[in-house]
This record gives sequence, C-alpha cells and structure tokens, in this order.
Amino acid sequence: MNNEITLRQVIDRLEENQIPYGLLELQHGVTLVISQRGGRIFGPFLTAASGSIFWTNGAFAEPGAFRAFLHSGSWNLGGDRIWIAPEIQYHVPDRSDFWGSVFWPAQVDPGNYALEQSGPAEWRLAQEMALQAYNLASGQKELHLERLIRPVDDPLRNLSDYQALSDGVLFAGYEQVVTLSERKRDDIVSEAWSLTQLNPGGHMVIPCSPRLETTDYYQPVDGDLQTFHANHVRLRITGNRQYKVGYKAAHVFGRLAYHNHLADGHAYLIVRNFFNNPSAPYTEEPDHTPGRRGHSIHVYNDDGNAGGFGELECNAQTIGGDTGRSSSTDQLVLWLYVGRADQIREIGLHLLGVEL
Repeated sequence: MNNEITLRQVIDRLEENQIPYGLLELQHGVTLVISQRGGRIFGPFLTAASGSIFWTNGAFAEPGAFRAFLHSGSWNLGGDRIWIAPEIQYHVPDRSDFWGSVFWPAQVDPGNYALEQSGPAEWRLAQEMALQAYNLASGQKELHLERLIRPVDDPLRNLSDYQALSDGVLFAGYEQVVTLSERKRDDIVSEAWSLTQLNPGGHMVIPCSPRLETTDYYQPVDGDLQTFHANHVRLRITGNRQYKVGYKAAHVFGRLAYHNHLADGHAYLIVRNFFNNPSAPYTEEPDHTPGRRGHSIHVYNDDGNAGGFGELECNAQTIGGDTGRSSSTDQLVLWLYVGRADQIREIGLHLLGVEL
C-alpha cells in the first residue's frame, strides 16, 4: 500500500507517454511535479531517489503497468488534485443507488487541462468543463477552473525561537490559488474540492470545537479509527478499511494535518491551511441524508481495493445558486515538515495547538 515512487520514476513515465509536466522547486531542494493529465501535483520529493510523500499509484514503477493504467481510463494517479463538488450532484445520477451509479466525470479528471509556466516559480493549470447536474439541481453546468501553484514561506519564520525550532528540520511549502467561475447564473451550485492522497500508517489531526458534529457517509467509523479529544479529533489512516467522514465548518478552524513517519524513522507533518467559512453553504450531502450539509472538511480512508490510501479533503467557497457569487478565488496552502519526532511534535503544538 505504501508505494515508494520516486521523482525519476514519475518523470520517466510522463515523458514515455508524452504527458506534459512542470517541475516546481521548493525549499531545501524539495521538488513537485505538476502533470497536465489530471492536473496532479506529485511529490513532494525530498530527493530524486526518495519516495513521494503523497501516495502515488504503484503503476508509476514500471512502463508497461503505467501504459495499462492510462489505457484503463482510471482517475487514480495519486498526488494532490482538484475536483468539483458536490459529489452527490455531479457524480451520482441515482441518489437511491449510490454505489450502483457513482462515476468520475472525465471532464474533471483527467480533464482537458492547459499547463504553462506563468512565472519563474509559478505554474498555471486551467480548463473548461461542461458537467451534468443530477441532484440538488439539474441541467448542464459550464465551469472554468484555474490553479496557480507556487512556493510559500515557512509560517513559523517570524517566531522569536524560530532558529531553535527549525534547527535540523526540513521545511517545504506551496500554495494553490484556485479560481472557479460559472459561465451563467442558475440554481446549480459548485465548489472547488481539494483532495490530497496520503500514504497510510499515520494519523489525521483536526483541531476543533468540543461540540464537534460529524457525519458518516458510509458505515460508522470504528472507535479505534476515530477518537475524540477536548480540542481535536484524530483519525487513523490505514488504507484497509473504507470510511468517509465529514466535519461541520462551524466546528473546525481551517487547519488540519497528517502526522506520519518515513522509512528512515524521521517524522513528517503535512499541514493544510484554507479559508474555512461557516457562513458558506458547503453543499455536499451524503446520499442517504438529503439536506445534511455544511461540511468543509472530509477524510477518506480506502479499503485497499483502490490502492490503500487516505485522503485529506477540504472545500473552497460555494458559487452559483442563491450564493450571489459566480466566481470564487481561494488559497489552499500546504506546509511540510520533516525531522526528529520531538521536533515535529513541537511544531505541531505551534501550528495546531495539539499534542501529536
């Protein structure tokens, strides 16, 4: 399940299949690969020979397997991606038969992205989409999606004890400036939907209110997989038991993290920072509970049938319908820290207010 896919393997497979890509250098020699196919961000790669921090499909390991993967039409490349929500609206023709009708629109993924280098340290992905809405509202929706991807500074850099805090710690960070716009006003709502695939073995940590309200999209999550604490909720990412949980925007604060370890024993922390807006509708709903919405964060754990990964998911601002907004621009920031376990625990306290 924990695929050791390297920077060289990703580049080789993309080049062998004439898939355009860009390289974005972050701090400390860390590299991202931005793929035109699927609008993926692969990595972060600490070195050319080290495995990707994000879960990456094992098909990248071998040329024939990757060609077969492409011919299969599967979406599941791995990495960091943007889809369009609500899933219940754009992916599920028959709400009464979720698993029998759910599909993944090719207009979104792999889509028809254009990729260009828009600055010395910035890449731009953009595409037009025409999607069919089946639930919440119906009809065809024409959308434009644009993503600017560039490095960001360490959020801890202005702290008085930064030198001691960062000594021996590798930091790398990037942001996506995501703009979603509709071509015409109607009653169909849309949201940019960020999904980052994770190697299993660690814990998702979500700072939250002690009144946290959650929603199980599938069968209830086992108590040994999700535990509630005074100031956060913690989920084990195992890649071998399927669950999906939504967290209400009113109870979370726009920052969540994934804490895991590399094969060499070093700890790492992935922190997602985004604009959490409880006044936004956040229109995603489970198939079985119409009207239950307001979730800005979701966590998904695969059962192994799709590769054995987890997903850190968050939603951008809603456009369309009665929102009064036909376009939204959101910043999705990701910070990565790698170091000794005690160092990463201290950084977790600073950024999350939580004992990892």
